[in-house]
This record gives sequence, structure tokens and C-alpha cells, in this order.
Amino acid sequence: MLDIVSIQLKETELPLYQSLAEAIERQLRERDVLSGERLPSVRTLAKQLGVNPSTVVAAYHLLEKKGVAYTKLGSGTYLLPPTVPPPQDDLEGLFGDYAELNSGRLSFSEGMIDLAGNAPAADVFPVAEFKKAINTVLDTDGGYAFSYQESEGYYPLREILASFSGAQYGIRCCPQEILVTAGAQQALDLLCKAMLHPGDTVFAEMPSYIGMRSVFALHDAKLFGVPMEPDGLSLDILAYYAQKYRPRLLYTMPVYQTPTGVSMSAEKRRHLLKLAAQYDFYIIEDDLFSDINLKGERLYPLKSEDADGRVVYVKSFSKLLMPGIRTGYVIAPQNLLERLSAVKYATDISGSGLIQRALTAYFQKGCWSENIVQISHAYQERAQAALANVSEWKRFGVRIGEVRGGFGLWLTLPEGIADREIYYRCKAQKVLIAPGSLFYITPMAGFERHLRISFASSREVEKGLRVVGECIRSVVNKHADHTIFI
Repeated sequence: MLDIVSIQLKETELPLYQSLAEAIERQLRERDVLSGERLPSVRTLAKQLGVNPSTVVAAYHLLEKKGVAYTKLGSGTYLLPPTVPPPQDDLEGLFGDYAELNSGRLSFSEGMIDLAGNAPAADVFPVAEFKKAINTVLDTDGGYAFSYQESEGYYPLREILASFSGAQYGIRCCPQEILVTAGAQQALDLLCKAMLHPGDTVFAEMPSYIGMRSVFALHDAKLFGVPMEPDGLSLDILAYYAQKYRPRLLYTMPVYQTPTGVSMSAEKRRHLLKLAAQYDFYIIEDDLFSDINLKGERLYPLKSEDADGRVVYVKSFSKLLMPGIRTGYVIAPQNLLERLSAVKYATDISGSGLIQRALTAYFQKGCWSENIVQISHAYQERAQAALANVSEWKRFGVRIGEVRGGFGLWLTLPEGIADREIYYRCKAQKVLIAPGSLFYITPMAGFERHLRISFASSREVEKGLRVVGECIRSVVNKHADHTIFI
């Protein structure tokens, strides 16, 4: 919280409002004040400092111009997160000995227990069903199975995906609006090539999927992070940024977001679509986990509510079937799909004919419905086992985010405990976890106080979690005045 009592206004050549704005900025830097926090009212701050209210109003306006704060009509002035990554030298200072982590790639060596990766579990892959599908294609199509496909993808597969998207996700579309891709990462790359010019502004959730950052950076986009709230994106900050920076795209995961697991509320979904129309930007919806619901609920993608063609839907089968098939698809308006098709042709001509035909046979045999139930059940059991282990960490001051879908845990560490210290301690004991800092576009208050732990793929999750719990206990004791946990 901003400590208005300790603000010192020194006599300088600067106008008083400018001195006040600089004093507030110093407070924010020194006290690690959270973005989204409300600043004192104009009247309160003016009374405490003995200045004219117009001085406070002018200081707040200056903070707005600098991108430090924004004013919500009738509510007050609130802090914004940093919008521009600090210089590399500053990053070294912020992250300390975090140089190994700045690339976003965690080094994994043989013998380690991997609780960081977001890869699905190999033991739930539908290998037998896919083997039958491939054999069916080889028996039926012979050498044609290895021929080039249309750049948009094998047409019978696009027909199936259009029907599948309607039945499974409530998205009404036709095959002509579908482009088959080599997974979600290629889909993002193609969308950037088709929709962005260097210097265009892109908004993304913060924290968010690490791979997204590298794609937008590669295409010289100006990337702004919009903080997450318990019910999804902060739309107040999004609206403020949209008015000021006029984005071309917004990247979001409305259902079981990575890494937080948060789902966007119905009210925010409706409001987001209105904002996209008002400020004329497209929404890239990355639907990674809506199928992996662990509470028996059914949440549909944002695209199912899109009446104006503002949402470009991205779906990958890597987390649902097998990563190695490297297949996903995009649903986009036909005018955009024409550009995507041209870019796809220039990128790799077409995808794997064999894999696309095998997926067609897989869906035609009705394997999906049965497999997705089996997969969800397997992850439900793993989630329950993982939560049973980490629930003991609450006594160390760890907060555990609700796990409703996907296969990761989002943990908040006690104040004063940095994720990097836990990370390196665990790594020294051959357990790999993901520091929450990796998922942030820019540093902001509290960004170093999270861990993301996957319970999906490792066969030694329980053993790994015991190590993590012991590391957290020892770090908490280290920072306490005396040993408090034995």
C-alpha cells in the first residue's frame, strides 16, 4: 500500500505537481506496490500533504501520461504494471542469478524428475487406436497417403473438424474457415505473418504461455502484458491500454489459462468481445485445455460466442492425443483464411498427408469421445494425488490455486520467498520445477512469488513433490528468525 505519510515534497525548481508525481513513483519502486492497487483519493492525499487538490489531480494526470497509473471514472486512480521490458542490465539486477532462466528454457538432465514441463503423459496416449487408424489409411490409400495435401489441409479432415468443433465446442463453422497446422505454435507464427507488421501492438495475458512471447518477438511486435485476475484478464487495464495503444491482436486462453488455471467469467467474456469491436482488434484464442476439465464442468471456448468474426480460434491436439503428431487447426473468417493459406504454402507447402489422413480415420471410427473421457479421468486421479501432497505446504504459507482443468498447479509463495531460490534448491536435488517468473512478460510486484508444477507426465510425481516440499520448508525456515517448521 502507498504510504502517503512518508512522502517528502522537497523544494525544487520543478512544479509542485511534478515533484509529487516523482515522489509517488519513488514510493512505488521502493515499496513493491502491486499493480491494480488503488491510489489514495485526490481529497485524502491533498489533505495529508497540505496541498491544493488540483496539485494532486495534475500529479495523477502526469502518472497517467507516463503509463504508471490509469483513472477509472467514478472509481479512482489505479496502478498499472510495467508495459516495456527493462533493459537487459536491469533484468540482471531484478533477477539476480537468474541468467539461466531469462531465455525461458529450463535445462533438463538425465535422472531428473520433471515437474516443469507441460507435456502430456505417454501412458495415456491412444496408441492402439492411432495405430489402427494409420493401418486403415495405408490399406485404403496406399502411396497416396504420402502425397501433398492442400495448404489448408486434407479436405475430409477439415470437414470432420468443422462438425467436431460444432458438437464439441459450440463453434459454428464450415471447412472453408479451417486451416490445419503443425500444432498451436505454427498457428501463432502463421497468424503473425498474415496479420502483423513490424511495430504492431499485441496484448497478452500476464502471466501467460512462454512460447507465445518468442513468436511475437520474432515478428517485432510491441508486446504489452495485461494482468490476470481471479476471473480472467483485467478488462479495466485492457480498455485503458486499448484506448492508448490501439492493439492489432490480443492473445488469451479464456478456459483453464496457462499457467494460472483461471477461467474467464461469463461477464468478462461478453465485455471482452465488446472491447474488441470498440477498439477494432482481433482476439487469438488459444484453446489448450478446455477438454481436460477435472471438476465435471463444461466450459466452451470464447469463439462459440463470437458473432462478429473477432475471435481467431487456435486448437492443438498435442496435449490431447500425442505431441508427436504435431497437428492443430485454426478457425478464422474466410478473408483471413485466404491470407493464412498463402502464408502456410510459403512456409511449408502443406502438412503431413499421412498424419492428417490418420486423424481423419481416427475421428471417423469414433475414437475421440472414448479417449478424451479416459484421458480426463487419468488426469483427475493425478490432480487429486498431487493436491493431497501439496496441501501440506499450506502450513508453510503457500497458497494453492484452484485446479479445475489442465494438468498444472499454480502456487503462491509466502512474502519474502523468491521462486528462484526454490528452483535452484530443487534442481540441486534433481527435481525440475517452473519458476512463475518465467511466465511474465515484464517484471511486476509479486512476480517472483509463484511456482508452476505439472502433475501430468512424470512417473515420480509423489517423490518429486516431497523434494519440493522439503525445499520450501527449508527456505521458509532460512528466512525466519528461528526454525518454525520441523
